[in-house]
Amino acid sequence: MGARVTARIVGAPLSRRRALRFIVIVAAVGAFHAALLQQTLASRPEAASPVSPPRAVQLSTPPAAAPSVVSVAEVPNEPALAPPPKPAAKPVPPRRSAAPTEPAPPQAELPAPVVVAAAAPTEALVPVAATAAASAPAAAGIQPPVYATRMPPSVHWAYVLRRGFLSGRGDLRWSLRDGRYEARLEGNVAGFNVLDWTSRGAIDAAGAAPERFVIRRRGKEAMAANFQRQAGKITYSGPTTEHPLPTGAQDRLSLLLQLTAIVAANPQRFHHSDARIVVFVTGARADADVWTFDIVGEESVDTPRGPARALHLRREPRMPYDTLLDVWLDPARHHLPVRASLANAGGGEPLELLLSDEDPSS
Repeated sequence: MGARVTARIVGAPLSRRRALRFIVIVAAVGAFHAALLQQTLASRPEAASPVSPPRAVQLSTPPAAAPSVVSVAEVPNEPALAPPPKPAAKPVPPRRSAAPTEPAPPQAELPAPVVVAAAAPTEALVPVAATAAASAPAAAGIQPPVYATRMPPSVHWAYVLRRGFLSGRGDLRWSLRDGRYEARLEGNVAGFNVLDWTSRGAIDAAGAAPERFVIRRRGKEAMAANFQRQAGKITYSGPTTEHPLPTGAQDRLSLLLQLTAIVAANPQRFHHSDARIVVFVTGARADADVWTFDIVGEESVDTPRGPARALHLRREPRMPYDTLLDVWLDPARHHLPVRASLANAGGGEPLELLLSDEDPSS
């Protein structure tokens, strides 16, 4: 009997303890869920922040309106288009239509200056013709002017030859006999032949009429240009290229004597800076083109024989690696060249000739 009472007494506290434990556990679980719920609720604002892009989109609408604000700000800068009485109306469409019309006049004006600039310089037509003469098919229609000529007498002139720091001697021999000519230009530096050009031909109504032009180079085969007048073409010993043969065409050596003859025939005309001489010129490498010489003016040239008053002519290069040629023609010496300078537009030292002796053989 006493044991049962004891068991009941002891059992009661145990059940209470269990109940308390259960309550504590339930409370703890509830607290955990409550904390979890608070954390979930607290995390919802952070999850809402990614939803903020719509708000960003709403905020981006003011920049979309910014152009209209800028256009409105630009319009007051044009008092002529927006008079003071009408700022309240703010007619945006007229101002937008006026804005495109402002660039339109410059676009309409651009073609006019371009056309005028292209048509204004009439001298630009000569380089166009020269460009056409650079190739055989295009050169077929080229016919430079035919000038009156007065050929110089036979001469043998010696020159000081210079190229950079090298110096030597050059000899020009020009002979006339029975309506034919022969010209030869030689250059020697330190005993080496560095220049050997020969031109042979006849004299006709247009002046020098070359038949064959030969360039000899040390250690290399000679190259030649052949003026086939009956066939009306120029052929070459190396290249298979052919060029039509216009009246008055010259090689690079006969050109010097032809310029002399043209100026000597009409010195009053060519002693003016606005005069020009146009000649069809070929080398030995099929490099044929129309050369235009401008009159630079009279200049004093210092030579070993004293100063000479000479007429300066210049041929400007038109393309890369083209030839720049300057010649000074002395009226007191039948307008023969007392000085010449031959250069390449691509660079390098020019080859210069300066008269040193008029008759070295005497």
